[in-house]
Amino acid sequence: MNQYYRFIFVIFFVSISSNAHARLIQIIHTNDLHSYFTGNAKGAGGYARVMTKIKQLRAEAALKGIEVLQLDAGDWGEGTSFFLSENGADSIKALEMLGVEVATIGNHDYLLGGNTLGRQIRAANVKTKFVLANLVPTQEMELGNTLVPFVDLERAQIPLRVIGLTTAEDFYQYSVSPGKVLEPVVVGEAEAQKAKAAGRELVIALTHIGVDQDYLLAKNSSAIDVIVGGHSHTKVTDLKWVKNLSGRNIPIVQAWAHGLAVGSLLLNVKENGAGVEVVEYKLHEIEAPLAADPEMVEFVAKSKAKRNINFEHNWDEVIGETETPMTGYVDGQSVEKSSCWGYHIATAARKATNASVGLHIASFEGVSKPAGSITYADLADSFPHVSKFGDQGWEIATVLMSGWKLKLIMKLVSMKGLGVTFSGLGYKLLPDKSEVLHINGIEVEEKGSYRIAFPAEVALAINTSFPSYKKYLQGLEHTGHYYWPTMSKYIKENSPIHCRN
Repeated sequence: MNQYYRFIFVIFFVSISSNAHARLIQIIHTNDLHSYFTGNAKGAGGYARVMTKIKQLRAEAALKGIEVLQLDAGDWGEGTSFFLSENGADSIKALEMLGVEVATIGNHDYLLGGNTLGRQIRAANVKTKFVLANLVPTQEMELGNTLVPFVDLERAQIPLRVIGLTTAEDFYQYSVSPGKVLEPVVVGEAEAQKAKAAGRELVIALTHIGVDQDYLLAKNSSAIDVIVGGHSHTKVTDLKWVKNLSGRNIPIVQAWAHGLAVGSLLLNVKENGAGVEVVEYKLHEIEAPLAADPEMVEFVAKSKAKRNINFEHNWDEVIGETETPMTGYVDGQSVEKSSCWGYHIATAARKATNASVGLHIASFEGVSKPAGSITYADLADSFPHVSKFGDQGWEIATVLMSGWKLKLIMKLVSMKGLGVTFSGLGYKLLPDKSEVLHINGIEVEEKGSYRIAFPAEVALAINTSFPSYKKYLQGLEHTGHYYWPTMSKYIKENSPIHCRN
């Protein structure tokens, strides 16, 4: 529908509205940007194009006399090496430049801990407000007023409240321990009830909990009017509706991921607490020939230069070639299966630490890239994780594991297809159903002891959030080897990288 016909549609809607007059608010929303400043390997997305589209949407709304509220549903941080620019502050500054008024916090935004998150927000010094209602912080986090449970605003003379909620999945709790993230469904409804009691006509849940949890939130609420979500990277082209406890339909939206789309939700807010009516919803995909905003182009170029400051390496130096693709996210979705590239990451870790086995988890991969030359920046984008700013990627840890535990893990992986890749370890299920596990051609002994190399962050998560699995961390050692320089050395020595026979 072109601009002219959209305008006619809105005018028509206003004229037939059952209310005395329509009270229109346009919500522009993004989520899971993950610092994909320059877009993906296919040339889609990119913050400069996202900014162009948002400016267009705002201009169209202004032409119609419709007030805009712009939201981001979290995970604006970790995801590419651009997150390292100014110790994460540039990822926040970019939100303000895009026009985001209120943002919630995703799990990748708080993975470096509450202290780091607070420092980032203070260093960015932006007008964007950050909302999170279900985090119970500790005094040591020193978050101060950088995070608030909600923000009260007014649009079209309608008092509204935006409540922030993030995922409470166990795996991510370690990064805020001894703080805690509470269940969002319970907290969301409690906060929404407070909002209605305070006279807020429109209550928006700005969530980073995924579409399935958004459904539960809507289904178990009577006070939330709209859910603007993130976390599951869902491409919501058609509006999702869920009946709440009062039998009222609640709209749920989500705008894909990685800056590949921008959502635009036009609402008519009914009077007397009668809920909302959706006038129009559209997911705008970000791709050529949409022009790049020059102001954002300049910002991204400066961020790229600043990214290198804390590192001894030339990020643009070509360190080798790969004949196999560098696997990672495809069209905003994680590809959770073992790969040739994952095998080489596991092998690099194994060889650097003199371990018997290297282990790699596909869901930790980042930016995908076709076969070709590899720079240090490509390595960082391929495995975009640090425990603190200044690190050269995650540290590699090793543990001692018995042969029978190795067999148990391999059996689980083979049954579940968990996207785990092993280096140095072979597994075969014989016709008689017996299992043969070998390391470098030598059969694994059940009572033997073998050293396994894997990301140290996994050990931290297990120790903190899954204490019952500490039995798998016997002989834990932090090796002092970090993934990016380890992978760089490995590639230089083995270029061109190719698949195993």
